[in-house]
Amino acid sequence: MALARSLRELCFPAVCLLCRQGLPAFSPIHLCPGCLPKIKLIGSPICRCCGVELMGGDDHLCGPCLKHPPFFRRARAVFRYDDDSAPLLYAFKFHGKTVGCATFCALAKQVAPLADLAVADLIVPVPLHPRRLRARGFNQALVLARILFSNEVAKISTNLLVRSRWTDPQTTLTGRERRRNLNQAFTAPHPERLVGRRLLLIDDVFTTGSTVNECAKVLIENGAASVEVLTLARVR
Repeated sequence: MALARSLRELCFPAVCLLCRQGLPAFSPIHLCPGCLPKIKLIGSPICRCCGVELMGGDDHLCGPCLKHPPFFRRARAVFRYDDDSAPLLYAFKFHGKTVGCATFCALAKQVAPLADLAVADLIVPVPLHPRRLRARGFNQALVLARILFSNEVAKISTNLLVRSRWTDPQTTLTGRERRRNLNQAFTAPHPERLVGRRLLLIDDVFTTGSTVNECAKVLIENGAASVEVLTLARVR
């Protein structure tokens, strides 16, 4: 293993994922000293439920979660989604560049709020519609689940939740439009496997939370004991 790793470093020297500057061999995080501070890791104070970053004080529930509690118990993310981190997500999600996966894992280990997540019975990647899966070639949520939980791959299930209805891309939609777009988009074909289970839902980006909340709703309505959410990035 050590020899293979050394050969890989020799043939494919590490470069920064953002600026392409060369990095020292065996760098655990492929971000140079100039780019690494641009990636804002999520830390307290955050909402105890949805995980949104708060302005000050201790962790507490944000206004939206107090007014309209989501179906998921809590959501946590690794880093903030903004103009600096967007290229990392874009390269991974739309171009299938998985070279950043090791960096995502290394960054996740530095994020204290991820320890809030309970030990899950099953890990559920947010599914893609079959047509979008064919076009993209892979489900980024499934890839994330496998890299972030490489020691628990037996828990990852891809058939507990399916996207049964085609939906428009969420990118340009408002929060209300997103919720309407996702209504009845997901189904749970094996509810007997959900009963009493603690589930961890995985997705790439938490924007308004509409997608993961709709997924959590379906899972809870079909018998899950609880649903928590882990995303790679989160909009502030």
